[in-house]
Amino acid sequence: MTDKIKTLILIGMIYVIVLVLSVFLYQNIRIENIILKVLIANVFGTFCIWLSSVFIKNASLYDPYWSVVPPLIILLLMIEFSNFSLLMILYLAGITFWSIRLTLNWAKLWSDFKHQDWRYNNIRSYAPKLYFLTSFLGIMLFPTLIVFIQLIGGIAMIQIEKMPGVISYLGFAIIIIATLIQHISDKQMQKFKSDPLNKGKLINIGLWKYSRHPNYLGEILVWWGIYLFYLDSFGFNYLIISPVLMMFMFLFVSIPMMEKKILKTRPEYKKYQESVSVLIPFKKKNKN
Repeated sequence: MTDKIKTLILIGMIYVIVLVLSVFLYQNIRIENIILKVLIANVFGTFCIWLSSVFIKNASLYDPYWSVVPPLIILLLMIEFSNFSLLMILYLAGITFWSIRLTLNWAKLWSDFKHQDWRYNNIRSYAPKLYFLTSFLGIMLFPTLIVFIQLIGGIAMIQIEKMPGVISYLGFAIIIIATLIQHISDKQMQKFKSDPLNKGKLINIGLWKYSRHPNYLGEILVWWGIYLFYLDSFGFNYLIISPVLMMFMFLFVSIPMMEKKILKTRPEYKKYQESVSVLIPFKKKNKN
């Protein structure tokens, strides 16, 4: 059995234990507000993953949390409220499709606990003595809260009875298409990197020819598709902040961090930035 398989099994066991503990906590919290109960259980689960990562000495243990937890939260609440309406089935199907794709992609690229995401290493290098705290607050709790905010509308939908409208079907279609955009862009990147002839080169083929981050574009569109379910169910209200926050996180945190790293080792990336749109595949810019 390879180290990859061993560590994947260990990660799976840790996540099952954390899920059981989080559900137990949820069921025993004496609070009426469902959203608050889910939040407390979710933060507790994140804390357990963080604690496990401290013992393992690898914060990448948290990586699948982003994609694994959302459909589980929705499914368990659908069971609790006995709400298997067409609207909720459609909503869950969209999130699950996205979740399976992203989780499988993570598992495919996973090696073992000897490797840790470069972003986490950067955070640790800024303040090594505070890493135990920044790893929890920045690496784990912040993404947990961002994703939880995306699910507030879904938790509210579970507590109502409503048939999906045209906007919900449109949202479902966007989720599927956006997930496929992610899949295609990730496949293109993996194929490009696997070719020895491309070593040291910048990808400029397929979707990457028109967008510097088509995978992030797909991720952002997934959450806008999810928001359309809320728009259909509750009209325009505060829930618009959900996809906006997610979009801002990518535009002002993830993408700048990624591009700053690339520019340090590949100055030619500057030319790529000037000729290719950051997200939306606009027509290539022409400086002449």
